[in-house]
Amino acid sequence: MIRFILNDKEVSTSLKPGKVLLDFIRYDKHLMGTKIGCREGDCGACTVLVGETKNGELQYRSMTSCLLPLGNVHNKHIVTIEE
Repeated sequence: MIRFILNDKEVSTSLKPGKVLLDFIRYDKHLMGTKIGCREGDCGACTVLVGETKNGELQYRSMTSCLLPLGNVHNKHIVTIEE
């Protein structure tokens, strides 16, 4: 089971961990603000913030959701444009 926070809601899913986050956000959660662009990580249309705790501090970095496997967001905070 993959668990994470998507914007302000806790999410858990048993979908395949190789599914890209972009498809989960758009097709499973119906959040259409995160756009489909190049699907190669170059254009930035699918950018989200990924937050995780490092050294006891919550840190965020931007990532392209079209290349980010769902399994890699376990126990993280994902922030989309809908936030």
